[in-house]
Amino acid sequence: MMLNGVDLRARQSLAEQIGEDSWEAQLSVGVAARPVTAGHCRVHTEPMRLGSTRVARAFGIDQRCGSGTGDHLDPVGSLLVALGASVADRVVTELSGAGCGPELLEVLPCAEFAADGSARLSYGIRLDGGVSTGQARRAVAAARARDSVHRTLEEPNDIKAVVQTAQDVHLLSRPGPAGAAEFTAVRRRTAQVRWEVGTHVIAEADGVHAESDQPKQLFGADLAPSAQEYVLAALAAEALGFTDPRAAAPGEASASVHASGRIDLRGPYSSSPDAPAGLRNVLVQLLPADPTEEGGTAAGAIHRWLDGGAALRLVRDAHPIEVRLVLDGAPVPVPHTENHRMNDTKEHHRAS
Repeated sequence: MMLNGVDLRARQSLAEQIGEDSWEAQLSVGVAARPVTAGHCRVHTEPMRLGSTRVARAFGIDQRCGSGTGDHLDPVGSLLVALGASVADRVVTELSGAGCGPELLEVLPCAEFAADGSARLSYGIRLDGGVSTGQARRAVAAARARDSVHRTLEEPNDIKAVVQTAQDVHLLSRPGPAGAAEFTAVRRRTAQVRWEVGTHVIAEADGVHAESDQPKQLFGADLAPSAQEYVLAALAAEALGFTDPRAAAPGEASASVHASGRIDLRGPYSSSPDAPAGLRNVLVQLLPADPTEEGGTAAGAIHRWLDGGAALRLVRDAHPIEVRLVLDGAPVPVPHTENHRMNDTKEHHRAS
């Protein structure tokens, strides 16, 4: 059955397959960032691995290495695009399963930052046409509970980093403590993500246009980088920016940063109670332009990133996410649900 470009039968088949074989449920994703000009880099997607299948990904994302507006997405902007794209995918899948064909589905992610660097996240969902209040609320609840990027940003994550030099340096950044009860935002970032068909979305953040899609193996049309690849692109670009990279002259080596992670698809696709839905085992690897150096300078740069990266904090620390729903132009209250799985997921992650 196909509705809204969503192949419900194929999704059900995948859920049954990965429910029986945990190895086939493991999706590994990676990207590599290299400097292009001062403050900018090009992030290339690397082949995905879905169980025993290798899936080629040949996309590039032009990315700013630091925060701010410009001609390309910055790391926080990439995270907002990822959140909106992933939530849109989950919502339209739930609505399709209920037999709904919305005329409009738009996700409006927002990140707010306090002076101490702490942050809070939220997003609004706009739905128009052919969706009842109950159906819309159930779709929102599904996104909160099982969407992969929502769960990645809401739950705590250990971030591992390796500086690959003559003597590799291994670093670990654990989630920071929750911020003060009183939160005063000094900076606010937003994005607009509009669903097109299937898993394909068109997005805008700070005037920069982007699009996201899933590979055909995950029921997309393979038109653009996936939401998960945008998450990793944000981390790779931001880490590269802290190393103060220079674009290499022709024939010369340049620094690069590789970021990777893994998703157990039983979480978002089969709703297994024992499988986390978010991106896990996040690893960021810096290869300096001169890998024979001792690594002190490069390691210091990565230490500073682990301490002060805005995108890294959004992925690493726990951020309860507020969700708003507007249906046919009218706000609809959505019940607040406690994340009872957060501690279980955290313990599962530490054990894995």
